[in-house]
Amino acid sequence: MNKNKKNQIFLELGVIAVSFAALLLLLYFVIVVSFQNGAASVDVTMRMAEHVAGRIFEQPTLDQISATARMIRFGAHLGLFFVVGFVTTFVSMVVFRRYYRILGVIGAGAVCYALAYYTEYYKQFVEGRHFHQSDATLNWYGSVAGIFCMVVSYFLNRLLVKLS
Repeated sequence: MNKNKKNQIFLELGVIAVSFAALLLLLYFVIVVSFQNGAASVDVTMRMAEHVAGRIFEQPTLDQISATARMIRFGAHLGLFFVVGFVTTFVSMVVFRRYYRILGVIGAGAVCYALAYYTEYYKQFVEGRHFHQSDATLNWYGSVAGIFCMVVSYFLNRLLVKLS
C-alpha cells in the first residue's frame, strides 16, 4: 500500500471519528437541556423573552412577553433539532458510502425521530416539566428540515463537482 493511500485512510478515519465525537457531544447537550429542571428552564426562557420583547416593544405587556417566550421556545425546538438532523445525517453520510448512503439517511431519520420523542416523553419525569406532543412534533419537524438540508447540500455538491 502506498503512502498516499495510507494517508487518505487515516484522514477518512479521522473525519469519521471527529464527526462521530461531535455528534455525541451534540446529543449529550440535547439531553442535558431537555432534562433541565422546569423552574430553571422557565427562568431562562422568560429572561430571554423579557429582553427580546423589550427590544421589540417600548413597554412590553405580560401577554407580549408570554408570546415572545412561546416563539423562543418553538424556535429553540426547531433550531436545536435542525442541527441534530443536519449533523446526524452528515455523520451517517460520512460513515456510509455509495449506495448505502440512503441507509444512513434512513438511520439518521430513525435516530432523530427517537430522540425527538424521547426527549419530550422523559420530561414528564423531570420536576416541573411536562410532556407536550406539540413539542415532540416541533422536534421532529426541525430534524426533518436538517436532514433535508443535508441531503440537498450533498446533491448540490455532487452537481457542482460534476459541472466543474
